[in-house]
Amino acid sequence: MVRLLHNPAVRERLRRMRPLYNAVFRRKRNYDHLPTPVDWLSSMQGRGVFLLCYGRSGSTVFADFLAAHPGIVTFGEVLGEESYYSYFQWLSRGPLWLWPLRPTLMEREFYRFCARLIQRQGGLRGLFDIKIESLHLIEGNWRMPGPDFRLFHHLRDAGVPVILLTRRDLVARYVSGQVAERRGAYHSYHGASGDSVAPFEIDINAIRAQVAQIDATYDTIRRIFASRENFVELAYEDLFVAEGDCTRFAPDLPARMAALFGVENSFCTTPRLQKVSGEGYGRVITNREAVEAYRAEVLSR
Repeated sequence: MVRLLHNPAVRERLRRMRPLYNAVFRRKRNYDHLPTPVDWLSSMQGRGVFLLCYGRSGSTVFADFLAAHPGIVTFGEVLGEESYYSYFQWLSRGPLWLWPLRPTLMEREFYRFCARLIQRQGGLRGLFDIKIESLHLIEGNWRMPGPDFRLFHHLRDAGVPVILLTRRDLVARYVSGQVAERRGAYHSYHGASGDSVAPFEIDINAIRAQVAQIDATYDTIRRIFASRENFVELAYEDLFVAEGDCTRFAPDLPARMAALFGVENSFCTTPRLQKVSGEGYGRVITNREAVEAYRAEVLSR
């Protein structure tokens, strides 16, 4: 077979057959007759709320706060592989049985997937936890690296309620992720001990690169959703207040979320989850002084 493919006469005949092969097997599909992403998002009629954030920004704790409301269902990280409402598991059980995987299919089916989830919840509101790190998976064909994604524009054009959850202390975010990855636990009801983490060094250049990327994405989202009434920006550091020995959600948070979701203000203000934080792990970070110096630089901006 290999010898045949190297035969000039055979190669020439195959080359002449390429237009026929492309017409039959590589025919570009026309999706113009199908609903657009904005159509699918608009069909939710405001009952689907998108939470945009990076990992280790408090989204799990915040989503748990929303999930305690009887009128809200949270779908978790739908772009995660192991989530109960994982888009990729749904894709493998449905469309991929009929069509081969194509980048354009990945993008278009995602919005149909979101709309169907909302439709199945009756009158409940739904929260989609979207990790910005995963958005390249549903961007269709190739794209240049950068902070802007088509999802942001589709959400704006459809008038979908959006929450941007930021974190001001991006150095602590990075350290928290490194600690949680080495410990093998990202959340805990009872805290975590630093004794289970072996000493390691933090890559300062890696933190700098992430801070620049995250800041650029935050600014892009703010610009796209500027002056939108159904856009809310929250900072992880502002979600909680200390009351004696207890930690509670900020007093204005329930009212703001009730207004955004269009539900009654019946939220529970006591957090049920505790993040596995990077704080208190200074003894296991071998270059702690350099990390703290850059952290002070970031927080002073």
